[in-house]
Amino acid sequence: MAAIPEGEGRWPLPDRIDFEAEGLLDGVDESGLAARIRLLEWLLDAGAELGQLKAEAAADRLALVPVDLLLGVDRNRYTPREIAADTDLEVEDFLRLIASLGFPRPDPDQRTFDDADVDAALRLKRLEAAGIAPDKLFEVTRVVGSAASRIAEAHREIAASGLIDPDADEFEAAMALRQAAEELLPLGEQAVSYALRLHFVDQMRNEVIAATEPGSFGRVKPTEVSICFADLVGFTRLGERSELERLGTVAKLLESVAIDVTNPEVRLVKLIGDAAMLVSEDGSALLDAALRFIEVGREAGDELPALRVGVARGDAIPQAGDWFGHTVNLASRITAVARPYSVLAEARAADAAGDDFVLSSAGEHRFKGLSKPVRLFRVRRRS
Repeated sequence: MAAIPEGEGRWPLPDRIDFEAEGLLDGVDESGLAARIRLLEWLLDAGAELGQLKAEAAADRLALVPVDLLLGVDRNRYTPREIAADTDLEVEDFLRLIASLGFPRPDPDQRTFDDADVDAALRLKRLEAAGIAPDKLFEVTRVVGSAASRIAEAHREIAASGLIDPDADEFEAAMALRQAAEELLPLGEQAVSYALRLHFVDQMRNEVIAATEPGSFGRVKPTEVSICFADLVGFTRLGERSELERLGTVAKLLESVAIDVTNPEVRLVKLIGDAAMLVSEDGSALLDAALRFIEVGREAGDELPALRVGVARGDAIPQAGDWFGHTVNLASRITAVARPYSVLAEARAADAAGDDFVLSSAGEHRFKGLSKPVRLFRVRRRS
């Protein structure tokens, strides 16, 4: 059983409320009554109000209230209309913000928001004032919401599998959840901030190098290489419905496949969540590895989601074991439009294919940030 924070939730306490008359014991069987009463007494002692307890009990989330109290969450303070008025934000923009994060679009007069939501509205207002287009802001918000949901899912699995006794009663489970939030949430927030900073700097460096003249970024000269990304199709949806162990297995399989397809001419640069990046000066060797990605991935069967591969060739700049520049960006974008179990290459990469491959036109595709369409080819083995 989780330890009770000192000075909180002492039990038994003098009866202050007739829990049964207030409907707070409805649906609780005889074996769970003592734990429910103990939890209610703890919540009252911690400062919860009767109305809040009744609402949370009716929603079957009473065990989560200790976490809300710990985090200072009070979901009954403001409506979207009030937040919009206080922050000088259009109420429609606030509603869209909540929906973009992946939550149901609220009613403008729904009183289920708190100070954290006010802060979010103020951030949105400041970003709009900085001149960032609203559509771009909400596009980024959708990405953040999706990523945050997956991160929360992973931490929830940790809490559920490692910190909560399956035989715990309602009070013990509530205290364990509170303890998990107190210990894990700060660590999770620090980990997300750390990863975000690293990836942001990495991608901004890539954009800067891609936008500058070859060789102007430091003393390192560009090298002509072929680059491919192998991406797991549907990995995001898998993360939304799978257990943490399943995601770990998939990530290990991707790493295993990536290592298996490399050779002296082709190097594995890095694994980025659901994708692997390979590089080679030998265009034919890189395409061979790209096709082997598909072949070995198929051999893995249902254990590994379908793979798709995008390939580009051009100048790129090596730095600290990584590669940067326009060619890297293009290979990543091509991967995003490739079909499952296929290798898609732009013209320069296709020209480096050699006689062992068959190329078929996949038409031209326009990519964001590029003024001209890119001609693409599907790559297959001649045999």
